[in-house]
Amino acid sequence: PTLKKLQFTLYQGQITAIMGFNGAGKSTLMNLLGGLTQTQQGSMLLEGKPVDKQLGKIGYLRQEPDLMLLADTVREELCWKNHTITQQELQQLLEHMNLAEYADDFPLALSKGQRLRVVLGAMLAKKPALLLLDEPTTGQDEQSLAEIRRLLLAYKEQGGSIFICTHDMELAAQVADRVIVLCAGQIIADGTTEEVLSNKELVEAGGLTPSALLPVCEQAGLPPCITVEGVKRYVRKTAVGRH
Repeated sequence: PTLKKLQFTLYQGQITAIMGFNGAGKSTLMNLLGGLTQTQQGSMLLEGKPVDKQLGKIGYLRQEPDLMLLADTVREELCWKNHTITQQELQQLLEHMNLAEYADDFPLALSKGQRLRVVLGAMLAKKPALLLLDEPTTGQDEQSLAEIRRLLLAYKEQGGSIFICTHDMELAAQVADRVIVLCAGQIIADGTTEEVLSNKELVEAGGLTPSALLPVCEQAGLPPCITVEGVKRYVRKTAVGRH
């Protein structure tokens, strides 16, 4: 799809989710940011310089992470083409990724969730300024989903910037600070996760399934909430001062 005069800024320490119909242009945008496709018009900058000059500062986890596994052991994979990581940093990374017990295993012999963490760990080892994730939760079980959320939030707390292409409303609601909805190559929404995903009409216009909590909140007379935590916050806020 052709992207039509998109204009947006990604901020340090922020998780941004890009969402929309299949064919809306999400993967095209990810490939542009990841340097796999060249822009025909306009410019894309990272830290003030063209993206294609800053690819060493970008980690791009594509939809088929298994194709990115090239080494014979997890330990070697995490160090792949990384000449600055120390043995202490490697051990810390193995533990952070919950991969320490698999350090000497063949990566492709691991579970789907573990393989994804190996690829993600290799990217994090290079300390990228921008992390791109294209549908990272596809085919993952609940334990792997929890691990992905933990790792993304930890990376954000360290000041990393994350751009996620996803259909997973729950992931976006739980980790994203901001949601951009793309439709037919155009941005139709760009705002905080709460304000975008709580707008049922806007979500449906982007080809997404509204949160199951929205009709519950409507029936209960509550403001639109997209997570159970959001409902709890509202209840606590309204209960302050009551006995």
